[in-house]
Amino acid sequence: MARELDRILDGSGPRRAAIVRAAAELRLSTRQVYNLLARYRVDRTVTSLLPRLEGVRKKRLEQDIEEIIAATLRKQWLVLEAPPLAPVVAEIRARCEEAGLAPPSYLTVVRRIAVLFSPEEIAKKRSANPKHLHRLKPRPGYIHAAQPLDVCQIDHTPTDINFVEVVDGGTFVGRAYLTIVTDVATRCILGFCLTLEKPSALSVALCLAQAMCPKETWLAARDIAHGWPMFGRPRSLVTDSAKEFKGNAFQRGCEDYGIRIRYRDRGRVHQGGVVERLLGKLNAVLATQPGSTGRSVADRDGYPAERRARLSFADLERCVTLAVIDHNLQENARTLKVPATEWERQARDLPRFDDEPLRVLLAFMPGTERRLSPQGVSMFALDYYSPWLGALVPQRDRLGKLDLRYDPRDISHVYIRDPETREFRPVGRRDGTLAPMTLWEHEADRLQRRAANARTDVEKVTLRRRIAEIADGQKPSKIELRNAVRKTHATEAPKPYDAMRPAMPAPAEHPARRKRRLPVEDW
Repeated sequence: MARELDRILDGSGPRRAAIVRAAAELRLSTRQVYNLLARYRVDRTVTSLLPRLEGVRKKRLEQDIEEIIAATLRKQWLVLEAPPLAPVVAEIRARCEEAGLAPPSYLTVVRRIAVLFSPEEIAKKRSANPKHLHRLKPRPGYIHAAQPLDVCQIDHTPTDINFVEVVDGGTFVGRAYLTIVTDVATRCILGFCLTLEKPSALSVALCLAQAMCPKETWLAARDIAHGWPMFGRPRSLVTDSAKEFKGNAFQRGCEDYGIRIRYRDRGRVHQGGVVERLLGKLNAVLATQPGSTGRSVADRDGYPAERRARLSFADLERCVTLAVIDHNLQENARTLKVPATEWERQARDLPRFDDEPLRVLLAFMPGTERRLSPQGVSMFALDYYSPWLGALVPQRDRLGKLDLRYDPRDISHVYIRDPETREFRPVGRRDGTLAPMTLWEHEADRLQRRAANARTDVEKVTLRRRIAEIADGQKPSKIELRNAVRKTHATEAPKPYDAMRPAMPAPAEHPARRKRRLPVEDW
């Protein structure tokens, strides 16, 4: 195009003939060639021929048509029900026809939408889902951590793989839940927890106990010879708004260890981008093993995940551990940094607290407060007692409530904080039963016994109805009691006829009869 325009400007012949020839060569109209020539002759650059995006093009429709389009779109299209555009265009054309105006085309109305309404206004007025509005907002870097442990993130996800366990009652195949704690500054994974139960205060406590304490003993128990030196107290912990992060156990434990809690805004998953990405990375490693469930039903594509499962729970835990260690040693493709190297370089000056896993676990375990009685303390409809509690019985009115923690995996013991040493001490059941029992087993047993002892509503009121009948049958009415009193008074009152009755003569005495003796013959 630039060459044809140069030929016109540099040519010596008639310009009109040159423009007609250039229009035929470029397949444009002569008017378009004149416009391009006016823009090109200024500095003769190709960029001057590019389409002009800045500025507003002059409207060719009448003002009345523009007002009808704007009013109809705002009233019928820019609504929460989000109707399609075609019936709205039909309404616009009908209104223009009724007003004696030329009806606009469908494309004309489409072009007016971008001019009349901003993307934010469309997302806000045509959808109740806040994600559409968040998608239009910029999301620059929002989490900054100068040093390791300044900012950490914690989250859960189901594993994308099934494990299999052979128990007495048969074979169980299912998915576990994975909880991890990550460090934002170095992108290291500090700890994880694999549980069969849904995310709870217990899984959070187990995960933080591993993240905050050395792991040499834990790794040796699972026969893993690779190092995992990352641990420490987080200064800030970023979480979502799940109930296990809103509970008293988590907040109380964070207060004990000086950890500041920062909650992500609801509906903004990107604020936990570090932990979300690493959860997906670990699941991607597990998904390559037999028994993978896939990321979705479509991704599974009929794969028999449960039938192909072969990893036990212990093997799955070891696989997750190796995947975590591999991530810590792997170079980041974008930053070209290795998490383990960054941790070793930056974590040398971090304070070392030497926290014990058991103490950290108890700090984040679920718990409550109980008053001490001469029989001990009661929890879960069970009584707990230990000899060291006996010395506190005389002071129980001054001590107030005792701090109590429990492990849902074994409620044969609870843990009570000693008021003198401020340390938790185990307390067993008062009946002497030491067999481990989980909380859900205890609750299921009580539910079963309650169902066995259950009575119907009719059975519950049958005897009470009989008691009421007996009580109602013995109780005379007020009229009956009044008549009984009247009868008593009437009976005791003096009778006139007794005074008017003549006196009866006394009966005559009978003469004494002489006794007849029978003759007795003497022998």
